[in-house]
Amino acid sequence: MAVATSYNVLVSVVNPDPATTKIDTNLVEGTKKFLEPFLESIKELAEFTYQTQILRYVTLPTIPVKSADHFYISESNLPHLINPIESKLGTSATNDINLIIYLVEGRYSPLYIRADNGGLIAIPSFLSPQWGAVHLYDQRNKTKIDHADTFSVLLPQLKQLLGLKAASSAAVSAKEKFLMEARATLMHILKSIDTLNSLVRLTDSIPNMVIGDHIADQVADSIEGINLARAALESHNLAEALKQASRARDAAEKSFSDPSILHFCTSLMTKSLLSTSRCSYR
Repeated sequence: MAVATSYNVLVSVVNPDPATTKIDTNLVEGTKKFLEPFLESIKELAEFTYQTQILRYVTLPTIPVKSADHFYISESNLPHLINPIESKLGTSATNDINLIIYLVEGRYSPLYIRADNGGLIAIPSFLSPQWGAVHLYDQRNKTKIDHADTFSVLLPQLKQLLGLKAASSAAVSAKEKFLMEARATLMHILKSIDTLNSLVRLTDSIPNMVIGDHIADQVADSIEGINLARAALESHNLAEALKQASRARDAAEKSFSDPSILHFCTSLMTKSLLSTSRCSYR
């Protein structure tokens, strides 16, 4: 996932056939017990919110292959599994992280993922780096989803989505927290500088653009945040550096996406198109 100052985690249980798959999703209790403590443990990294939902009648676009005493989906087909789920999720933002618990139909159980080398992946789950994670949950002989099981799979994957190269545990170690915060700090500083440079190039290209005082204040706030973040890093205060870098990025992005600038650019573009249209007509 792209580094952001805020994230929304959307946890979805997907039931492809509610008529035959009758199970207590237990989703609210599960997220409170497992997801909330996890997000609390990394609250310094970014602002986190989460939502839950249940999606029904979303079937796999790829029919699992029968093999001896099990079924499997080839690893190469995994990206296609996301499409029908994504279309049901509604509008999503770039900082949305999807965690999907897909209830495997009984007729396709047990379901595994077959790796490209021919072996079976022990835990049927996978990542889509810029989108989220999917866990193919075997619900046979269960009356309620065991979220100790589901989140033991999904939380390590969430850690990977937030920047760790590999994660086998749901707990966040001090080293992992340091690595995530250091990465986020660096990316926020770089993004802030890049956004401010883009704003400078835009204003230089349009000499008559009027910049409001509030935008100037946001730019000044961003620059101050960058300088304070750098000073905090020099004094080995990562927590303060992350705080100031996040502040700098938010201020820079607010200045660049200010409605007055967007309105000015839209008006200028409209005038240019009208002028071109008239010249073509003549």
